[in-house]
Amino acid sequence: MNHDSVSGLQWKAFDQEVETMRELLAGLPGELPVLEAVRRAVLGANQYRVGDLAELRMRVSLLAGPVPGLANDDALHYGAWERAVSAYVGRRSGQPADSLYPITVGRVVLAVCCAAYEYWARRADGDLSGYLDAALRSLATGFGYVH
Repeated sequence: MNHDSVSGLQWKAFDQEVETMRELLAGLPGELPVLEAVRRAVLGANQYRVGDLAELRMRVSLLAGPVPGLANDDALHYGAWERAVSAYVGRRSGQPADSLYPITVGRVVLAVCCAAYEYWARRADGDLSGYLDAALRSLATGFGYVH
């Protein structure tokens, strides 16, 4: 299998998650704290059936690992994810999405979620939502420990 077909398969589901996250962010009440709204949208966009977890784990492992050709796609797709969060933060803060605060929040939330995904993939258990939730709650507390 060439890297283009692997790349396409791996990123198709990711792109759908980004779109779901955008839709969820658009529908959340404006009085929620920004990071709480982002946490809810991330968790809502990352709902998987138990039967899908093995395939998801493989996808996460491929995206996190050194597969020639996939790295070029990483920036494009992760950038879309980051921009979805930055656009929401920009709307909420009244700042352009490409200003420092929205970009910073988008990039940090992406990094936190990538860490949770990679940790989950290495542990090979079924608690992805729990890891995403804990990581995002930790971020919201200024990286205080969250059980």
